Order: sequence, then C-alpha cells, then structure tokens
Amino acid sequence: MDSDAAGTTPLPAKPGGMTREQGHALMNIFGIVIANAEMLQEEAGPESHVQRRLERIVEACRRGEELVRALRRLAMARPDDRESRPAGKAAATVPSPCRILVVDDEEDLLDIICRYLTGDGFVALGLPDSRLALEQVRADPFAFDLLLTDVDMPGLSGANLCRQVHALRPDLPLLMVTGYDRHAPAGHLAEMGVREMLMKPVRRQVLLATVRRLLTP
Repeated sequence: MDSDAAGTTPLPAKPGGMTREQGHALMNIFGIVIANAEMLQEEAGPESHVQRRLERIVEACRRGEELVRALRRLAMARPDDRESRPAGKAAATVPSPCRILVVDDEEDLLDIICRYLTGDGFVALGLPDSRLALEQVRADPFAFDLLLTDVDMPGLSGANLCRQVHALRPDLPLLMVTGYDRHAPAGHLAEMGVREMLMKPVRRQVLLATVRRLLTP
C-alpha cells in the first residue's frame, strides 16, 4: 500500500452488509495490529529500517478502522457517532501504588491494555472471566484502586459486574470499554457506578489519561 496516499478513505455509496459483530471483530483486529506495531516501533528505534514498514502497517490499519466506522454510520444512520468521549486533561499526579483490575474476555486485547498500564507504572491484573473478577473483589474489596471492564462478556456482563462491584465498594472508580457504537445515558452509567465509558479500540494515551483522571483524588 502506498504510504504517501491521501489519508482519507473513500466512502461507499451505499451501506455494506456488515453486521455489528463483524464490525466489532474487524475493529479488534485493527486495534491489535496497531498496538503491536507501535510496541515494535518503540523497540526498533527511530533509525531502524523496520520503522517505515511498521508505519505503513499502522497507516493501513487506521484507514481500515475509518472504513469500518463509515460503514457503521451509514448502516445505522446515526450522524452523531463518535469514536470516544473526550479524555480531558491528564492529572499531574496519581496516588501510588495504583492497582487496576482489567476484565475482558478477548485475551489479546486484555494483554494489550495491561501492557499499556504496566508500561506507565501501574500494577495491572488482567482476567478474561468476569466471574473470577467478581470473586477477586468479593475476597478483598480494597485490593484494587480501579476496575476497567469490557461490556459484552459471557457468563456475567460488564454492566452486571459493575453493579455488583459498586454495591461492594461504592467509592471504587469504574471504567467501561465497548466495541459497539452505543451511548448509554449518564444516569444509567451512574446507577451502575460507572464513571466513564471509552470506545474500542482504545488508544493508549486516551486510556492512560482517563485512568489517571479517575485515580486522582
């Protein structure tokens, strides 16, 4: 793919036959490829011959993400779609140690989010099973400083996990991420104890800024 091509992706004239699940899967694939390419870029260094190839991979995936978003917007006829809520200004200081429980049944994404967090100095425990996560909190409600959870998971949904964790420890910051274009009413999120919701694929700087803000007293 030509890396010097225009950054905008041509939009199809009509909505495609992509389902919500297919779009969700494609966005996850692009997110995983981008995250791993960015990590390899950091390891390779700015002068490495690998850099240009990695840059092309990242650019191609970002164009793929834009195409998926465009298809979703056309199919759902929702002109107010947006990728994520604004992250706001990152806090200057965060209490230490900061222990974060991360829950997502997609283990590749779980690993990437935990790497983002540990790379920025947080202590992250990743669990692919929301029921195990609830057991962890029940065993010690004060073992963690923040819960970050996916929405759609088998066995126990992210929403139900948040409700039960909020009942156990109302002051624990809860951050929810989702791969679907959904915008839950603020009152509904507050009832679950959720302070913010981010859209997948979550960008590292957006994630870290949001986590720092939620952890700041």
